[in-house]
Parts: sequence; C-alpha cells; structure tokens
Amino acid sequence: MRIKSWLKLIVLVAMLSLPVVTFAVTRAGDITRLSGNGVAQAKTADGNTRNLLKGDAIYSGDTISTGQDTTLDILFADGSRFSVGQRSAFVVDKFVYNNNKEGDSFHSHILKGLFRFVSGLIAKSQNRDMTVGVSVATIGIRGTHVQGEVTEREEKDGVTVDASAKVMLLEPEEEGKQTSIIVSNEFGSVVVDKPGYGTEIADEKSPPSPVRKMQLHTLDNIQRAIRNSVRQSGTARPRM
Repeated sequence: MRIKSWLKLIVLVAMLSLPVVTFAVTRAGDITRLSGNGVAQAKTADGNTRNLLKGDAIYSGDTISTGQDTTLDILFADGSRFSVGQRSAFVVDKFVYNNNKEGDSFHSHILKGLFRFVSGLIAKSQNRDMTVGVSVATIGIRGTHVQGEVTEREEKDGVTVDASAKVMLLEPEEEGKQTSIIVSNEFGSVVVDKPGYGTEIADEKSPPSPVRKMQLHTLDNIQRAIRNSVRQSGTARPRM
C-alpha cells in the first residue's frame, strides 16, 4: 500500500512539473471611439461576453454588438478601420497580420446593421486576403472605402422579412487611388469600381443587382446613422 501511495505521489509531482501549454488569442485591434448611452459587447468564440469601453482590445474570433444609442469605431493592426451603427453586430472571423508577410488575412462579416470600413494593408498586399461577408453576399476587397446596411431574416407581426443588404463604394481616402469591390453570392456577382455606385441584394436567393448610382439620400442616411450618436442620447456628434 505504501508503494502505491509513493507511486501516486511521484506521478502527481511529475504532472505538476509539466510545462503549461497556453493558446494565445490574436489581438486584432482596439476600440477607438464609443459613443452613446447604450452598451457595446464582445462575445468570444467560447461564449464569454465582456462589455466594451474606448481603448479596449478586440480579438480574432470576437463578435461585436452594439445596443440602441451606441456606435463605435475599431482600428485594426493593419490599419483597417470599421465603424458600426447602433443595434449592429459584426464578427471578426479571422485576423492574422505579420507586417505584410505571407499568410496575412482578415475575414469578417456583418450580421446586421449599418457599417462603414476603410481597408488597410492586408487588402493592399499581394495576396489581398481580405473579405467582408454580409448576410446575403460576400464583399471582395481591393483596397477601398465602403459603407452599407444589412438586415437579418426576422418575423414581424407573423410575416417573415427576408435578409437583405445594400453595399456602396465611397471615394478612396488616398487621392488618385483606384478602388473597387466584388460583391458576390452563389447566384451571381458584380464589380463596383465607381465611387457613389453600389448594389443591393434583395434576399437570400437573389443575385446582387446591376451596379447603379446610389441615391444621395441613401448615402446620406447611412453616413449620418454611423457617424452620429442617436440624438436622444445627448452626446456630442463624433467625427470619423
């Protein structure tokens, strides 16, 4: 019996002396602006949720959500910038950045709400492995400035409202720089290469519409919703 006890003790000591293996989560970026009186949260891939404040880190695998009266901006390590409006949800599916080395990638998708982004160095690299998914399509990025709106499938008063999306190309921040996006799903694809133009996807079974010049009020409404805190929040209007 004493021999068995000693053996158990030896095994326990050996186990305790083994190196602890940890798996680092990639820090993708930081919250640079958070406005309004509501709550913004990040949910990790394993289900843990944390409230967000300006300056907090965002990690690969996080789902970012904003409540009513809350908008935020995220600056990613490669210089990409995302803004999301109130009652929006955005997922950082994968973010790998090693200073323009092979293997850099940025995959994300907008679950719902208003969004705006300026792509960074990953989209400008040779591999250009950056995509932004929306509920009904995928946006292939070629170094650009985009905004849009995504609605999710939901039930309203007993009626099913299909998911849909609007995607618009904006003027590049770098003067004279060419910019374009490819918006595609299993039913078709379009290339948008003129600022002020865009496409709409009516539902989950429709291709992107032919590229057209977006109405000025559509652009203005989305920009205003993203840039400004909700008026009833009483906060000052932030600048992009």
